[in-house]
This record gives sequence, C-alpha cells and structure tokens, in this order.
Amino acid sequence: MRGSMQYRREIDGLRTVAVVPVLLFHAGLASFSGGFIGVDIFFVISGYLITSIIIHEQEKDGFSILRFYERRARRIVPVLSFVLLCCLPFAWAWMLPEQMKDFGASLIAVSLFASNVLFWQEAGYFAPSAELQPLLHTWSLAVEEQYYVVFPLAVMLLWRFGKPVVIGVIAAVALLSLGLAQYGSQNFASANFYLPSSRAWELLAGSLSAFLVSGGYFRNSNLLSALGLALIGWGIFAYDAATPYPSFYTAVPVIGTALVILFGWQGTWTAMLLSTRPFVGIGLISYSLYLWHQPLFAFARIRALTEPSPMVMAALAIAAFPISYLSWRFVETPFRKGPIPFLPDSMRVLAGAGAVAAAFIAAGFLATRDSGLEFRLPPEAQLALEVKENPDPIMLRCLYDKGEAKLDHPVRDCLTPNTRTPDTILIGDSHAAAVAGETMRTFEKAGADLYVMAHSACAGFSGFYVFDAKYKMRCNSFFSGIEEYIRSSDIKTVVMLSRWTLYVEGTPFDNGEGGVESLKPLYADLYDRRDTPAGRDDPARKERVVKQYLADIEDYLKRGFHVVLVYPVPEAGWDVPGIVAKAALTRRDRLEFSTSYDRYNKRNEKIIAAFDTLSHPNLRKVKPAEHFCGKPLPGRCINSLDASTIYYFDDDHPSDAGADLLAPAILQAVRSFDEGDQDADKLAGN
Repeated sequence: MRGSMQYRREIDGLRTVAVVPVLLFHAGLASFSGGFIGVDIFFVISGYLITSIIIHEQEKDGFSILRFYERRARRIVPVLSFVLLCCLPFAWAWMLPEQMKDFGASLIAVSLFASNVLFWQEAGYFAPSAELQPLLHTWSLAVEEQYYVVFPLAVMLLWRFGKPVVIGVIAAVALLSLGLAQYGSQNFASANFYLPSSRAWELLAGSLSAFLVSGGYFRNSNLLSALGLALIGWGIFAYDAATPYPSFYTAVPVIGTALVILFGWQGTWTAMLLSTRPFVGIGLISYSLYLWHQPLFAFARIRALTEPSPMVMAALAIAAFPISYLSWRFVETPFRKGPIPFLPDSMRVLAGAGAVAAAFIAAGFLATRDSGLEFRLPPEAQLALEVKENPDPIMLRCLYDKGEAKLDHPVRDCLTPNTRTPDTILIGDSHAAAVAGETMRTFEKAGADLYVMAHSACAGFSGFYVFDAKYKMRCNSFFSGIEEYIRSSDIKTVVMLSRWTLYVEGTPFDNGEGGVESLKPLYADLYDRRDTPAGRDDPARKERVVKQYLADIEDYLKRGFHVVLVYPVPEAGWDVPGIVAKAALTRRDRLEFSTSYDRYNKRNEKIIAAFDTLSHPNLRKVKPAEHFCGKPLPGRCINSLDASTIYYFDDDHPSDAGADLLAPAILQAVRSFDEGDQDADKLAGN
C-alpha cells in the first residue's frame, strides 16, 4: 500500500514548479509576475514531508527530536554556509557602506534563522531596495526553521491523545492563521508577509495532507491533480506585487499544491509530467538553486550602475543551474547523505552547525562596524557619500512634517542672522528646504534677509489634501498658519519653490536611462474634495490642482505681494551620490552623470505651460533648468561633474552645490523688485 514515506518522483518535480517561477520572478521577467508563489508551494511540500517523517517514526519506533534536528542541520546548513561564504568577497568588493551594514545584519539574522523578522523591519518584499539584498530570500528558510522548532514538539505532546486530536488542533490553528493572513494583508502587510503567524497555515496544509495520506485518504485522479497544477499556474501568471499577500488569494496555490500531493500519484497525467527527467533533475537541486539565484541577481544589480539588461539577468538565471548542480553534487549531497568523519553523531553535527553560525554572526558584526567598513572605498567614493550623509543643517531645522499650524514666527533657526523682522520668505516643500541653507547664506552675504518655512510633501499653499497615509491634511493646516503669518507680518516678497509636478502627476521620476526614483506615488487634490477622492490618473483632478496653483499665486499678487516663482527643479531619478560612489568603487573612469533635458520638459510640460501664462509687474520667474541644463552638456541636465561636485544629495533634492546654482538667481529676482521700486521713484521725481 502506498504510504506517506514512499519516495515520490512527482514531489521532486513539484519542487521545480516552485523554484523556477521564483527564479524568473526575481530575474524581472514580467510574465512571471506571480512567481513569488513558488515559496508557498515549498511551504506546503515542506509541511507534507516533515509531517510524513514524524508520523512514520511515531508509528514505527518513536520520533527522536535529536535525529530530526540532525537531519535538518545536514540538509540546510552546509550549502547555506557555502553560499554565505561565497557572498563575502563580492560584498567586500562591491557594496557601499549602507549596503554592507544591511548585509552584515542579514548575515546575523540568517545565522539565527530570524531573517524574516529583519526584513519585515527593513523593507517590503516588493520594494526596489529589496532587489539589492543578496539574502532576502532566506526569509522563507527562517519561517520553515521556526516551524521546525515548534511543530514537532507540539505533535509529540498531542500524540498521546490520538491522531484525531492532532489533526483537529492542526486544522484549527491553520484556520486561525489563514484568518490572520487575510486580516493582516489589509492592516499590516509587511509583517503579514514575513512572519510565521500568517504563514503557518500553508505549512499546516501540507501537514494535513500528510495525515490524510497516512490514513489512506488519497487516490489517483487525473482531474483533481490537473486542477491542482492549473491553480498553481493561475497564481504564477495572474498575481503580481499588488495582490494582497498572503491572504485568501494564497489559498489558490496552496490548495493546488495539496491537490497534486493528494491526487497526483504515479499513474496520473500530472505525475507523468512531473516525473520526467528535467522536472525531477531540477527538483533535486531546487534547494541549492533557491539559495543561489538571489545572490547572483542582487550582486549583479549592486555591481551595475543601473538595472542590468534583460540579457544579463537571463544569462545569470541560466548560470544558476550549473552552479546549483555543483553545490548539490559536492556540498549538499555529501553532507546530507554520507558519513561525516569529523561529525560522527547528532550532537556533534548540531555543535558543528552552531559553530558555523557563530562564525557568520561574528562576520556580520564586523560588517556593521566602522560605518559599513567604509575604509574599503576609494577616496572618491567616500567623498561622494559625504554629500548624502551630511545634509545641510538648515534643511533639517526648517523642514516640518507634522502639519504644525501654530509656530512662534519667525523661527530663529530659519532666519538669516541679524534679522528680526524678515521681508522675504521662502515657502514650499522639501525642495525648498534643500536649497534653503545655501540660499540663506547667499542672502546673508549680500546683506539681505530671508525666512524659510517648508513642509514635506506639500506644494506650499493651504487648500490641498495629499493622498498619503502620513501627510493627508497636514499641508492645509501648516500653510494656513504660514499664510496667516505672511498677511500679518512685514513680509513683502514670497519666494515659491515646490516639486509642483509631483503633486499633479503623482508618479516617481524615471529618467529613461535606468534611474527610477525610489518614491511611492504621491499626489494631491483640493482640500474641500477630501471626502470624494479622485484617482491619481484622473485628468480632472490634475487640471484642478494646476488651476489652484495659479489661483493661489495670483491671490498673493492681488494682495500686493512680490512673488518669485521658481519653476520645477530637474529631478535625477537615480541616487546621484550613490551612483557616483558606485562608479568610483568599481573603478569607472567617468564620474560625470546627467539626464535628458527633453525628459525634464516632457515631465513638467503641464506646469511649465501653466506658469508661462502668468504675467504681472510684481512677478519674477526663476527657471532652474536654465542653470542645471544645457551647460556644460548640450541637451542634458547635469547631476555631477566629479566626486567633489555633486548637485543632488539623493535622486531629486539639490545638494548645497545644486542650491548654489539657484541661490544667486533667487537673490537677483528678489532684488529686482527694489530696483524696480527705485526706477519708479525716479520716474515719479521726474
């Protein structure tokens, strides 16, 4: 009679169905948008196989927890340790300091089988930054190891009460975990993705399958096993990063995998397919393949200045197979199946695994020291990173983000020295704050005064609602307070500088050359429409926002204020100090970077066209593109000249060097009002 401990070639074939989509998903192949469900297939298979072992041993001569952990150590630790060891030289050679610190933390977490907790705290699985984590994929190993710690002990305790009780408890916990996964997908998505509480039901689905098989509740069924494969295929090709996960959606591949396990025995069409040599062969090396693929892709992305080409990623995906075969043949298999002379018994195997883990923990701690081992970097790379690591202190002081409406104006730290009652104010968002320090120093040297008030993610006016969980109504409250102060003070000139286009279009900047800004969509609408939200791509919303910009500017002019309107600052798309540092670290010859001027004009065409319609004697316009673009490179907007001249401190905010391109133009525009007043006085005198 077939039993749960019978070797099943089709299960090895099912591992192929799990690992290949994961590999292709991480390689960036768009058609495999749901390839991440391969992990769920692995979870079900793992739950089935581990529970089958426990049932078999319990019914035979008693389950030994020590032997169980020895087998797990033999299976998991050797090839994992080999992969970690191979990662070290590439991390040393190619990683920037922050990446090295993250890598060191992940080494520690992997060694403690807690990387799922680490990555939950750091970033979402689908975030662009996650693609640069060589050990991101080990989160699933951590979930399995945490399952291995709890589940066998729980079964041993419950076994004395009989199988029905064990099955009942497993089913109840699985249903509870599934309900938590569905709730978590809507309320705490990152924790839900990584933590075992929301994943346990997938492993337990495999466990329940093992109990059904051991009890004889299985049979061959071409229909049901084919349905199982179809459900898996549906998830692979229909799901994507926007699919709430794990959730009820995850039940599709989980049920599909269970159907194959229960009804896809030898003799079915499904088993015939999964038992073919290619499926079984890849399935046998699937653990090694899973371990290797992410480091290969991540280090390629770390080494390249922009996203590697599809050809490069395809070549790496292909290369993963022979590399995985070699590690399976010469590392995984000998340690898993053969005798280990220097580790003759279970205790020594586990002690050896602990010693290896301790060594990697020590390496991880070293990687986090000395600012991510920054001494490894050439001087040019260190110089470039200083721009990123040392933002202007005036920006830090004068950029608000909590909607503060009742400030004691003027805030001394945001005012030029020796000024008591300013007559010029710079308002806007983080772009205004980014240029504030250098602009304030330029005004100070010229004997002019300047007051700076900026708020993150706000266009610089009241009356706007931002579609962002953090900021929402903060723009309205903050700038209502600022506008009240401006009207009641001695302010004569208002300088307006914001990332105008962002709040209209709502999309991160893509420079078309591999640089895509790491920003989630952020857009605005009128405050009085906050209860009737419009979509990001709604043309009517975009038109409303632009019209309100013009109305607010004209309102200042009608009230008699002088207005200096600063057009959109060119965005870079890539992290400029980071790309310069990476170029220096990898010994590129050129540290000069730029982006397309045409791309800037296309990105900002709505705002430029709208601002061009404004005309008033009390209005001056400053166009940053005239200072960033066309010189020294025709048709290009300059990002950096070399490691010592970098115009951005990230992917869109001007650095002090970038601000220095704008500050004199802003001062000149403000002073032109005084010159105009003097000319008017002369004419009146004549």
